[in-house]
Amino acid sequence: MTAQAESLFNSLGAHYEAAFGMDRELQSFIRLVAKTIPPRSRTLDVGCGTGKPVSEILASAGHEVHGIDISEEMVKITKSQVPGEFQVGDMKTYQPSTLFDAVFAIRSLFQMSACDMCSMVMRFSQWIKVGGYVVLGVTPSTSLAPKNTTYDPTWDCTWMLDKLWMGNHVDDLFLSEERWCQLLRESGFIVEIEPVSYLFSPASQEHAPEAHYIVLAKKVEPEPLLGPYPLPRCLKPLEFQDREDFFADRLVSKDLEKLVEDIGDSPDILCIGKDLLNGHFQRRKSRFVDHPIEDLPFAPRTFQTVLALWQMDYVLNMERTIQEITRVVGGPSPKIVIVQGGPYNEVVKLLTSVARSLPVGHQGHILHSTRRYLTKYGFGNITVHRIDASYEFQEASLPERCAAAADFLTGIWHRQHPQREKIKEALVERLKLLFRADAHSVSHGMVAIVARPSLDQGN
Repeated sequence: MTAQAESLFNSLGAHYEAAFGMDRELQSFIRLVAKTIPPRSRTLDVGCGTGKPVSEILASAGHEVHGIDISEEMVKITKSQVPGEFQVGDMKTYQPSTLFDAVFAIRSLFQMSACDMCSMVMRFSQWIKVGGYVVLGVTPSTSLAPKNTTYDPTWDCTWMLDKLWMGNHVDDLFLSEERWCQLLRESGFIVEIEPVSYLFSPASQEHAPEAHYIVLAKKVEPEPLLGPYPLPRCLKPLEFQDREDFFADRLVSKDLEKLVEDIGDSPDILCIGKDLLNGHFQRRKSRFVDHPIEDLPFAPRTFQTVLALWQMDYVLNMERTIQEITRVVGGPSPKIVIVQGGPYNEVVKLLTSVARSLPVGHQGHILHSTRRYLTKYGFGNITVHRIDASYEFQEASLPERCAAAADFLTGIWHRQHPQREKIKEALVERLKLLFRADAHSVSHGMVAIVARPSLDQGN
């Protein structure tokens, strides 16, 4: 979808500003936000377009304005008429050098997958200081004519496929007002003021009036990667299930490759669990142990690094587990790396929606507990990292891709499920929507906690 969006907005250029630049309700809302945030705030306009009205209003109010847009033509226009720093960039891969006081995403969250859209709000939270703000301007799904839409039950969202917009055919994704507010809460925000909802008529004869919805939210949770929020108070113990092909050759992840490369490959490294790093993640020298984590059969300080990949889901006593892991780590640079699922993991979302049973517990709860006990047992120097990953299905035809993906995904946690064939059938129907337009990836995002001894104590 990125290439399509880039081509689309390069072709529109100034025509987009002519159609959408005179949105009085939006201008009033941005002026209100410009007065709400601290003076000379560092702000980011995501999908800045031609810079009007958002970046222009913020710059006029004395704020430090940065902007990104997928369209080189749009960025060129913005630079010519708004003071600030603007660059060509894809919001899904953008990495800011420092945190912002406020992030604005106005009419820029349409042409992406449901998983990417949900993850995008969480990324915004990562880019914002605690106490900072996000402003979203969207068209809610509740305003759409039912006959023109396709509902996606996995993500509770609505598609308009092959929609004619400004002379182009696009696939646009929409959430309801309630779902947008829920998504903000899940990503660590609270809605600050009553959202604004109104009809806007673009200055173009071929454009019908649109429903616009603008919401201002404040960041209150310091680590969005450990969501979605609010966390459950406790987790129901899960019965252990063997996992097959979890890190098979279909998995593609530069982030995971980098993590494994940084850890290295030596007898001083303990990998807990079966050799899940098979294929192109295979290790030869590191020690693998498939043994209850609560009682590791090693002397204290035997290993310099311990790696646990998706091993914390079935732990019955988290404190005892972390105590054991910290006990066997030592040496000059001890390190513990624990990898679990991230918020809005598409694999988990798909399987949960059709199997109706959780294959894993709430990953944020697991990681919060892990971090708390790591700190208690002397490993409080902790960093949290996003691990982008996906399973790739390159089969030529759509039916082949859907069948291969359904078989593979159900094999991760549901291979022994008595209704596996029915689960596969239901999964195929959802994959047809996901894999349309030659798509072939299922996102499998993860989170890595990297823990070292607390700075005020040795190990």
